Amino acid sequence: MPSRSYGQYCALARALDAVGDRWSLLVVRNLLLGPLRWSELRAGLPGVAKNLLSARLSELADVGIVAKEGDSYGLTARGAELEPVLFALADWGERHVFGPPREGEALRLRYLMTSVRRRLRPTRRRGWVQLHVDDESYSVRLGPDPTVVQGAEPTRHAVHTDLEGLRALLFQRVPAAELVKLGALGVRGDVTLVQSFVDALPPPP
Repeated sequence: MPSRSYGQYCALARALDAVGDRWSLLVVRNLLLGPLRWSELRAGLPGVAKNLLSARLSELADVGIVAKEGDSYGLTARGAELEPVLFALADWGERHVFGPPREGEALRLRYLMTSVRRRLRPTRRRGWVQLHVDDESYSVRLGPDPTVVQGAEPTRHAVHTDLEGLRALLFQRVPAAELVKLGALGVRGDVTLVQSFVDALPPPP
């Protein structure tokens, strides 16, 4: 039995033994879009101590949720099964406890793109759109099985912007073509496909 076990013969208690410690689920959240190096993980989790992050990664590896390959950490198949669990919890949070940013709260592009992956709805149009935001790249797949992954998937459709431009596109719902005219957005390829991506997201709460 783990040293911090709830000691209860219950599937939920056992699950919390595995992922219920502070930072554990946020580590999983940050790995949903793809593997990260230790330094990238820490940069995406402001406030976590070095030794605590190392401990959480070791514990998640011990229960088969995270695995290290080379110099990067990624989710195992077992870890990837937590995606709908995290998304259901985020949906609850969005309905009941979310709101305007609090003073001192961190915002990272990866948080935003994980939220996009959670909220993205199927579309009739198909294709990949690359998102290049500052020095990070993600790719959005449109179609019946939409998703978001880190990195640049091969496609002729790409968006270049900064975090503020992306927030204007996704949350303020400024049309992509208008942001291009304002110089806040650079688009290569079909701007209407970019707009289809935005339209596939429900309006923000």
